[in-house]
Formats: sequence, C-alpha cells, structure tokens
Amino acid sequence: MKLLHTADWHLGRILYGRSLIEDQRYFIDRFLFPLIDAERPDGVLLSGDIFDRQIAPVEAIRLFDDFVTRLCLDRKIPLVAIAGNHDGADRLGLGARLYRSAGFYLSARLEADIAPVVLQGEGRAVHIYSLPFFDPATARDVLGDDTIRGYGDAYRAVLDRLRAGLRKDACNILLAHCFVTGAAVSDSESPLFIGGSGEIDPALFAGFDYVALGHLHRAQKAGGGQIRYAGSPLKYSFDEERHQKSVTILDTDNPAAARTIGVRPLRDMRTVTGTLEELRQAALAPENKGGREDYIYAVLTGAPVFEPMTRLREFYPNVLGVVNGADLFAGETAERSALRQNLRRRDSLTLFEEFLRQMCDTEPTDDDRAVFAEISRSLLEDAGEAVPTADTGKEAEA
Repeated sequence: MKLLHTADWHLGRILYGRSLIEDQRYFIDRFLFPLIDAERPDGVLLSGDIFDRQIAPVEAIRLFDDFVTRLCLDRKIPLVAIAGNHDGADRLGLGARLYRSAGFYLSARLEADIAPVVLQGEGRAVHIYSLPFFDPATARDVLGDDTIRGYGDAYRAVLDRLRAGLRKDACNILLAHCFVTGAAVSDSESPLFIGGSGEIDPALFAGFDYVALGHLHRAQKAGGGQIRYAGSPLKYSFDEERHQKSVTILDTDNPAAARTIGVRPLRDMRTVTGTLEELRQAALAPENKGGREDYIYAVLTGAPVFEPMTRLREFYPNVLGVVNGADLFAGETAERSALRQNLRRRDSLTLFEEFLRQMCDTEPTDDDRAVFAEISRSLLEDAGEAVPTADTGKEAEA
C-alpha cells in the first residue's frame, strides 16, 4: 500500500506582511494534485500545523476545504490528519466525527482511547494511530495520571497504552506533532519547549513501522529510517532558503525505504548580496529571468541607499526585506540581523507580552505586567543598573 506523508502547511502564513496564500494554492493545485494523480496513493497523511494561526483567515479555510473535497470526495482517497501547535484544536475539530464517513479522519485533541484508522489493501492491513499536539497537562487530565510531569512522561504514558494494542500482523503507523531529540530546527518553527524540556526520545516510538512526524520544517529522519519529518512544503523563513522542500512517499511493505519528491514552488526564497547596481545587473541578466519573482532579502554593500526597498522593487518586485551589510555581525544571516535590530528597538515589556502570546497562547493581563515590572525592577536594582520608572518609562537611578 502506498501513502503520501506531508506536514506543516501553515495555510494563511504571512511573511514580512506578505500573504503566502497564492503560493500555497499553487502548491496544492499545480504540484500536489498532479503528483497524487500520478502516484495514486492509497491515503494521505497530514501531520499537523494545517493552518498558521489558531483563528485561520477565511481564504486559508476555503483552500483547505477545497483540498479535502477534491481529495476525499472526488478522488476517494482517505486523508488522515492531526492538529499541530499552530492549529486551533477546538475549531479544527468541529464536525470531525461526521467527516469520517467521507474518508477524512481528523484528530484535533488527545483522547484516552485512540482507535486506529484501518486501511485494507491487497497486502497486510495498515493501522494508523493519530496523536495531535498535546502538552503534559492535557495528558494528565485525559489519562488521569498525576505522575506525568514533562513531555517525555506524557509521550511515554500515551505510547505505552498504544503499544499494548498494536497488531503484529498489521503495518502500524503513527502520526505525531512534536520535537524529537537530535532533529534540526529552523527559525520559523514555534518553540514547543524551553531548555530541552519538550524533547521526545525517538526510542519511545519503538513498535511502530513508520512514524509520520510534523512540526520541524526540514525534511529529515529522526532516530531511524522509519521516523521521519515530512517538512513543510514551502519555505517559511529565510533561514530555510537552503532547504529542499518535499513530500514523502512510503510503501507500507518497506516503510524505512520511503522516498522524497521535491516540491517546485511558485516562487523561491533567497538572500542576495551586493551593491544596488550589482543586484540590478544580476536580476536583469537573461539567465535570471525566472528568478525575478522570487522572495528576496537583500544585503546591500557599499554606500547607504535612499529608499532601498523602492529601488529594489524596480527589478525584484517581491523583495521582502533589506539590510545594510555593515550592520551584520560575523556569520550572521540577514534575517537574524533584522530580528536583532528590531529587538533592540523594543522595550522589555513589549517583548514579554509577545512571549506570552507566542509561547503561552495567552493575552497578557495587568497582573502579568505588574509582576514582570516588579521582577525586572528587582533584577536591575540587584545589578546596580538604571531602572525605568512606572509612570514615565524614563530611567531613574537604582
């Protein structure tokens, strides 16, 4: 039996203020469906982060709805999907039980009893188990196990229960959305952990013939040939510009020998370096005609340029960012430099508020701000540094 494994679509992604929905539609319409029609897989596995935000934009929802309809209803190919940390689990899971009758098997929240999706072909049956993204607190509540403390404990408890029900005469596949120890990360992936607390030992997946992972955007093996991240189908930050994006095809008779098929995007993403005139000449060269529409981050060398974005868009219409090469630290990427300079311009309270929104998925309250201000004041006083006053934001001597 043949299966297609993909993940981390992040539908509705916005990069430097630019919506990538056109690029995502191109991936589905012009690459994925032609590939599906050529390969004729018996099922598609989608390992989380279907959407980029918990409240997905309308155009992203419509795009995914169209994909599911064309795959499950028109082509009669089953889709097994899970929620990732970017997905709004409750919203995504609405109607999930009804979808099953149409061949769309969606798992949005962790359940105590996980029944496999069974696909039966000419050979042995394929049992697909789905683990949507979950945290230790959820595992404690669902399993009723107060001994669970971290992600390792949570996955060990859940997987031990699953392993007890695995059929030896079936091909057992697991979908999960997590960070496996030893895997390579990119800047565009939202952290699931701090200081390694969220890492999952690949040994915990023992007993499964194939583990279809999501969360990390680089396609890679993790701990063994049968444990794989499909990676995102498109580049979602300039940190990923050297990635070869792909989807994975596996044969359930030999899952460890899965193969990847490179994605041809509507636009590539790359960093260019040089003076304005050097970049102009390179862009307008006949051999670069196909690359003028790429997403560009420009590192300008030489004298500062007035209104550089306007000048660059004369020959690179989709330039997203620009930085003066003199502003780069040794070995630093342009995108990291822009992030560093942006952080330097922002006060610590703003950064704390963004941390709560991105890491904890919660809006900061006045109590949160008060506690942060008190801790900051205490730390600065201990260090003998100037302390911002509460009413003016100006510095006062500690």
